[in-house]
Amino acid sequence: MAEHRSAYLIKYVGLPLGDHEYDYDIGNSFFEGREGSIIKKAKVKATVVLRKGPTMQLDLKLEGIIWVECMRCLEEMTVVVDVERSLLIRLVETVSSEEDDVDSISLPANGHEIDMAIHLYDFLTLEVPYSPVHPDDENGIPGCNPEVLKYIASQKVADAENPSNDRWAALRKLKMN
Repeated sequence: MAEHRSAYLIKYVGLPLGDHEYDYDIGNSFFEGREGSIIKKAKVKATVVLRKGPTMQLDLKLEGIIWVECMRCLEEMTVVVDVERSLLIRLVETVSSEEDDVDSISLPANGHEIDMAIHLYDFLTLEVPYSPVHPDDENGIPGCNPEVLKYIASQKVADAENPSNDRWAALRKLKMN
């Protein structure tokens, strides 16, 4: 992850008051090496504006496409990203992630830089639907792989025709208090 850190680092100490803009192109390499990432590929343009004054604020704009796995057919699907967020920066003596919320982050008062990779990753991951599934087309036909949909339908029919093949029967017999 060290290679991501240096590319997305904003050093705010020594910057004059005012707005400072940073542009990032987030591609596939951004997600490589991130264990458990649900995003497989990306083509996202990120613009970050650091507003430095008596307080500091980050304004983020993320636009592009991310690729994830469809939960129904397990094939790749795209999710359009169009996000605008602002984060208030709080400078504190002791940083605790418990103090952070959706609208603010805490940085050490003696710090001098912000690693934007963490925040960009978080905001992109939040754009993935809870259960990503290919959308239906304009005629109501599912966008999933038709062969996989046929297989799923055949398994439903097989289960309905053969109740002795009920995988969940043993669990239903368990008594819960």
